Amino acid sequence: MIGSTDGMAVKYPSVAESENIMELFKAHNQWSTRPEDERFTSLADLYKATKEYADIAREKDVQFGDLRTEAINGDVQLVGKANMPARLTHWAFGQLAQRVGAPASYLRDLPATLAVQNLNHGLAKRVGDAVGSGTAKLLFHSNGSLLLRAITSDSYARIWNWEVAERLMGLEGWEPARPDIRVQDNRLPLYASDHDMFAFLRSTIVDIPEPGSDAPVYRGVIVENSEVGASALKLTRFMYRYMCGNHIIWGASKVMDFSVRHIGDARERWSNFAVQVRKWSEESVSDEKAIIERAQHTMIAATKDEVLDAIFGKRAIGLSRKAITAGYDAVVPAQDGDPNSVWGMVQGLTRYSQTIPYADGRNMIDKAAGKILEVEF
Repeated sequence: MIGSTDGMAVKYPSVAESENIMELFKAHNQWSTRPEDERFTSLADLYKATKEYADIAREKDVQFGDLRTEAINGDVQLVGKANMPARLTHWAFGQLAQRVGAPASYLRDLPATLAVQNLNHGLAKRVGDAVGSGTAKLLFHSNGSLLLRAITSDSYARIWNWEVAERLMGLEGWEPARPDIRVQDNRLPLYASDHDMFAFLRSTIVDIPEPGSDAPVYRGVIVENSEVGASALKLTRFMYRYMCGNHIIWGASKVMDFSVRHIGDARERWSNFAVQVRKWSEESVSDEKAIIERAQHTMIAATKDEVLDAIFGKRAIGLSRKAITAGYDAVVPAQDGDPNSVWGMVQGLTRYSQTIPYADGRNMIDKAAGKILEVEF
């Protein structure tokens, strides 16, 4: 359901959702698509780059009625009352097209002269509509010439990427997450561009010992922001076992999402993010430890066949006997514990899921493994 915490929109997972074990692909998607100039090796570097970009930015509030577009050297540029043309970023062009009710993909394929005619017609129509007129909040990159980075409404409350990076730097006991296996690609999950930023941090203060494993369960947080209206300020907090070399987050559980839209008093509400992260890192680990210890000592049955029958008989888990058998056989007792125990089967199924080539199949097995923690045997 949707609720609020300290003025933030919060998606509260159900009990089943919060305990399910799954993969998170947010960091992987960034890792696999970001160009080199959008990748950073430390929070300090991320902050420096985003701050320098903001320092040469200029904000201007103008009336939509004072705006028009012109075709200049085969390019669509925005012009105001001062007759100073500004080129548009890909994102800003899409925002302008949206403001005038025209499909951006269609306009991009037109010659600049025809695209300008369509845009100016839409601007004139908007100004003629009392509901659609008003103030445009423009964000420019000013470095000798003008480059329009964003065009939003006057209700937009900008939260700069450097402000978010600065706040993350001030969080004691948190560091950028690193892959938990040795890889040649040692890039960190820290990214920023001219319109967004992304950071995945791991707590260094509190971790949770996992029976049979030398590695603990970690607390993680992903923070995302856009200073040009591409998305809300978002925080995703979760527990996880490890991050592999391609930045897939494995064994994630207790996933919760917080978000602040860039409107109204957003600047006041977003300051609560740091408070939420600090609380998250300082929360007692007793509940998590109790779940693990209970699962470790709860025996499902005495023999393999009886374990398979017992789990297969729990229809709510939703596993085929073949999958349950594969999970049982995948248990490494020295690390996972007794395969006849709840914890052993959860670990075995998680190991088995990692051999499945398709994400939906892996997610199905991981979620089913999480349900085993919830049922009575």
